[in-house]
Amino acid sequence: MKKKFVVCDYANPNNYTFPSFGFGSSEKRIWQVAKTLSEMDDIEVIITGPMWLPEYVPNAVHFKQRLDEATADQFLKEFGKVDYLFAGHEYFDKKKQTDSFFRVANKLASYVLHPYEFGPESVFDGHKAFLFCYSEEMRKKYADQKPIQLFLYHSGVGENAYLTANPKPYLVWIGRLDAQKAPHYAILAAEILGKEIKVLGKSVYDAEYSEKYKTILEKPHVKLCGVVFGDEKMKLLSEAECALYTCSKEYCEAGAGTLGEILCSGVPLAGMTWKGDDAVSEAVSSPLLGSVARVRDGVTDDEIARLLAVSVNDCLWLDRSRIYELAHEQYDMKRLMRQMMDTMDSQ
Repeated sequence: MKKKFVVCDYANPNNYTFPSFGFGSSEKRIWQVAKTLSEMDDIEVIITGPMWLPEYVPNAVHFKQRLDEATADQFLKEFGKVDYLFAGHEYFDKKKQTDSFFRVANKLASYVLHPYEFGPESVFDGHKAFLFCYSEEMRKKYADQKPIQLFLYHSGVGENAYLTANPKPYLVWIGRLDAQKAPHYAILAAEILGKEIKVLGKSVYDAEYSEKYKTILEKPHVKLCGVVFGDEKMKLLSEAECALYTCSKEYCEAGAGTLGEILCSGVPLAGMTWKGDDAVSEAVSSPLLGSVARVRDGVTDDEIARLLAVSVNDCLWLDRSRIYELAHEQYDMKRLMRQMMDTMDSQ
């Protein structure tokens, strides 16, 4: 008998759909969970909520209303009690919401999709409600929620990673253009190396950043590509010599989806870390995948750029086909989803 797995959307101030297009990484990740589970022979998936685009999860059944205290009885009438429920972490410190979840599902699960401060009503206990996370940094940060470390992968619609054996002579950086993501480090590193860098993204929350770093963002070796997705995005990633990951000291990366997309394209990843246990450190789990520079407190932007430049040089000699192979093992979503369910079943 198939096990039943509910995957919920949630009210989002940006009104992103599930899946989203362009930005909206949390929505893409939740969509990827639902899509992956729905393609497994022994799982029946029910997606709930009005923000789903059900044509992108064709194997799932769609309960069009958001699952809450007002709709739980209707859900139970249609589907009965289910085995598992997965939803965004914002739901899990709201008692009315989690009471509804417990009425319809035996085990609850979520994933730390972005930094979040859980309230006193958080229900994660590692027995009936499970919080999964990407890195040791996240595991420490959310120790009260008893998180379980597990990779997660997502891409967008039509964004299938592929290998380019003979890359073109440019570097790539992808993400938000803001102080948290700090792409100016990558731009300065590319300048040291005398290489073109393609910057994929835009300012979303921090318009002041683009003004502050206007001179750097407009350097002649920089191509600002804006927000790209679909075939264009994957082509720009796959054909790059190397990708760079950067962040500010203050930023706590829950687990950038782009890390998996880059590596699954066979592209080496040059990154920087302030603590050594964050998302990029976990993603580059082998020196065969890339090189991550450890950055000390008090270093200048130029010093960080030089460290990144060394990491890029280390990456240019790596075997892209081996990166592709290792990354697809590391980010095999069916294996990861099976591991998630096995973890819940063992309690």
